[in-house]
Amino acid sequence: MAANAEGSRKAAFSFLEAGSTAPLPGLAASAANRIPRWLLMLIVLLYIGHGLFHRDPWRGDDMLGLALARTTAEALLHGDFSVLLLPQLADLAWNQQGPLWVTILAIFILPITAWSALQQAPLPIHLLDDIARIPLGIALALGLTAVWKATDRFARRREAQPVDPLGMGPRSPEFGKTLGDCALLLTIAALGVVYPWHQLGTAAISLLLQGLLLWALATAPETPRRAANQAALIVTASLLTQGVGLALTQIIAVLCVFVWIRPYQLVARDFLLRWSVVLLLLVLMWTLAAITAHSTQRVASWWFEGLSNWSLSQWLVGGKSGLRALGLWFNESLWRWWPLWPIAAFGLWKIRRTQLSRAPHWAVPLIFTFVTVIAGLVGPSDWRVHQFTPLVSIALIAAFSLLSLPRPIINLVDWFAVVLFTAVGIFVWLYWTALNFGFPQTLAMRVPLLAPGVTGNASVYEILIGALATLAWVLLISWRIRRGSPRLWRPVALSTGGVTLLWVLLTTLWLPALDRIQGQQELAKSLETGWLRAAERRLGLDTDAISQRYLTQSMTLSASKEVCVQLSDQAIALDAMAVAITRLPVTHQPQCLWRLGLLGSGDTKETRTTPAGERWSVVWQSSAEDRRGRQRYVLLEKTP
Repeated sequence: MAANAEGSRKAAFSFLEAGSTAPLPGLAASAANRIPRWLLMLIVLLYIGHGLFHRDPWRGDDMLGLALARTTAEALLHGDFSVLLLPQLADLAWNQQGPLWVTILAIFILPITAWSALQQAPLPIHLLDDIARIPLGIALALGLTAVWKATDRFARRREAQPVDPLGMGPRSPEFGKTLGDCALLLTIAALGVVYPWHQLGTAAISLLLQGLLLWALATAPETPRRAANQAALIVTASLLTQGVGLALTQIIAVLCVFVWIRPYQLVARDFLLRWSVVLLLLVLMWTLAAITAHSTQRVASWWFEGLSNWSLSQWLVGGKSGLRALGLWFNESLWRWWPLWPIAAFGLWKIRRTQLSRAPHWAVPLIFTFVTVIAGLVGPSDWRVHQFTPLVSIALIAAFSLLSLPRPIINLVDWFAVVLFTAVGIFVWLYWTALNFGFPQTLAMRVPLLAPGVTGNASVYEILIGALATLAWVLLISWRIRRGSPRLWRPVALSTGGVTLLWVLLTTLWLPALDRIQGQQELAKSLETGWLRAAERRLGLDTDAISQRYLTQSMTLSASKEVCVQLSDQAIALDAMAVAITRLPVTHQPQCLWRLGLLGSGDTKETRTTPAGERWSVVWQSSAEDRRGRQRYVLLEKTP
């Protein structure tokens, strides 16, 4: 009798053993209540909606994405469908990414591009940019949904269910939905992804593709053939979106999953055979179509650039550069993945004695995280490309880690969120009052240095949205410090609310300053004006005639044999700006009378080499206000 009682107590408290992956039964049961649907939808809406529309395109991926989309839309408008298979920047081959995401953006902006061509009117850049952001918002919303669904499916698996000898725990569907809520909140709470996810680069679509792939793998042990078809489509989409690097990473991760994890080993034959055949067929079909539309050399160069330039060469050739890259990756990842990485690290420590090959809800996201990080550091893509992709798998690990998260870790994450976001929120409000009312005076004196040319223009909308966001933050802190029934998602509520609060404040109160600092609208207008003046002197035509003939048409088709502006080929940011938000007749051809270039700080000589016998003079250069501490942009004119 005593032995049976002892055995029952040991079974009931088996979740306390180091080798167990299950949480405390009572905690899991009481914490399984989900976050209210309306609150979760509101958080997602605020997170995605703010900073998406009604702003200038910002430098970096934002400007480059708009430039590629505008090039593709104008090419489609004039019957050139080859850009659907390989992207171009103006008439320059672009091999750094695939055509899928660019094509999606171009399809959305095609109607406004066609309207502008029919009306013989300049493209309305702000409207063009806003329309291009519609698929960005859709991709971000679907990506967060895919993260939720992937976590839900993994949490419903038998291996992931909490130990519940008394039958007091949550049912499998409720447990999965609660973990899905946690993973979604953790994804939003990441500090370093809100800015790139709101740009027209490939960060948002990469979130969607990685979430869909993990969702497909979560169903693979039960439906291997259907999951194989889905995974093949997703990997192909990754190849045609971000290039060879991400697709190669996903292929390696999928192979590791089916070789190492027990539930997947049982269906490895059915899955891998169908997956590999479908994947090869899809890639082969696209390659043959690309060869038909482009030259074989063009297609080969796309593959070669995707597979060359391995970061591993930095380690083998120059050890110091490799160590610097590793240090930079480590420093950026610490804040970019906060607060996910400390939560995930503690969860992995708690299951250190668990046989991971029999725990797919831990092993699959762990494999994806490990492979993605390693591939980013040594593979064919720069680690910055892969810095956003591991976030989905880290969010899954962190969500399951919440089940056994101790109070000290919870307090650390919460107090960090309170101190950081409260301090930054106060600073945002102080800057806004200094800009609009001149108080505090010390900060008001620094405003022209931080954001030159920005003047105070307070609106009721700014004040209302900022006040409501701040009030919501205060109420969230008050709710968090009150004693109440435990919730599994409660430890990440402050971090999620803080990131959302900060992003809302920045994109309302600070939006004019962000547009001036990160945008290039003023620089583009200055460049257009500089070219018009130079063309007026060179061609002997007045400004209206030049504008009518060369600035109101398609940017590439308006370029005549010599009256054009050659892209720099070295400054991607400059070329992207010229293509995206100017009306200049840009091209890659070398016979142009003008071309773009760079001047080093303090230099008087243009940095790009010129053909022998050609002489060029600077007719325009960016101001120190536009390029503080950086190389100057210049417009050069060929000397007769």
